[in-house]
Amino acid sequence: MKTSRAQVEQNRQLILKAASELFRLKGFEGVKVAEVMQAAGLTHGGFYNYFASKEALIGETCAEWVKERTQSLEEKRVHNPAGEAEAYVTRYLSKRYRDHPDMACLYPALCADIARQSDSVRSAFTREFKSYLDVLERLFGGAGEEAPKTAILQLSTLIGAMTLARAVNDETLSDAILDTVREAVAVR
Repeated sequence: MKTSRAQVEQNRQLILKAASELFRLKGFEGVKVAEVMQAAGLTHGGFYNYFASKEALIGETCAEWVKERTQSLEEKRVHNPAGEAEAYVTRYLSKRYRDHPDMACLYPALCADIARQSDSVRSAFTREFKSYLDVLERLFGGAGEEAPKTAILQLSTLIGAMTLARAVNDETLSDAILDTVREAVAVR
């Protein structure tokens, strides 16, 4: 039985979603293609009908995740121009996102892994990441030549805080990292 184009695209999106969650939870090396396909509810043998390799899956997963988050953040920014920056920081540095990396931002979970990937994966990630930074410039109210610096500084601070909060095994210290950075980068 031949699969319709719509079903192929739906399956592809299921694979990307499953891969995104698993990669953020376990890293690229900690996830096998068979595990992604099982999580997507598909058979392992069908993987190569959708992606040429695991590397291609990694590249597309990262690019798609960043693209979706960029669109979502821009919609939230437009809908709530006065309050979204603070809401973004609060969401980003939440205990919920700390405790559930599969539901949270890809950057703290995978940037170190992305840095070790091929140029094609890094290029796909970089292309979409630049668009994300553009939205952050607008989100944090930047204008002129300082806007890119502000966006980079804010995001780097948030990524670093979340990475450290996940790394320590002392919950009190982890909470303090999140709370301290949330207060320090609070949008005024």
